[in-house]
Amino acid sequence: MANFDEVNRGLLLELQKNARRSNRELARALGIADSTCLERVRGLQQSEVILGYSAEVNLEAMGRGLKAMIAVRIHPKSRDAVEAFREFVLTLTEVLDVFVVSGSNDFQVLVAVQDAQHLEDFVLDHIAQYPSVADLHASLVYEHLHRRPVEILESKPRRRRSAPPWT
Repeated sequence: MANFDEVNRGLLLELQKNARRSNRELARALGIADSTCLERVRGLQQSEVILGYSAEVNLEAMGRGLKAMIAVRIHPKSRDAVEAFREFVLTLTEVLDVFVVSGSNDFQVLVAVQDAQHLEDFVLDHIAQYPSVADLHASLVYEHLHRRPVEILESKPRRRRSAPPWT
């Protein structure tokens, strides 16, 4: 686990707000030397705390204003079937995120499409046709909120459990 002192915490928060800031701007914002800032960011990248940088896009501007969450149940429940579906669904252009989950469903798939007709075609022509899909349910997403930046959780000491009163 990486060292999450105040400097690293600050770097992570600032980079999540705007990863395009220069090293000099980051250093000034945190009150540290440019060389220290560069070294710390490289350390966070090498320890895989920072996995990469990306651009957030406006899906509506790209003609993909309708989002839906598709719950998928796989049968038979086997490692091969789950892994094969996971690989398949990630190849579909409409797919934004894939969650492998527990419970009655095996996957939650977030998609962005042009309109309701495109969603129906996508579900019927791609997801429903996949051989191991036993059941699916699509729900429209009214709003997709992101909680950013992601902050580091403080470690809490584990509570010692006392013996139950019936022992």
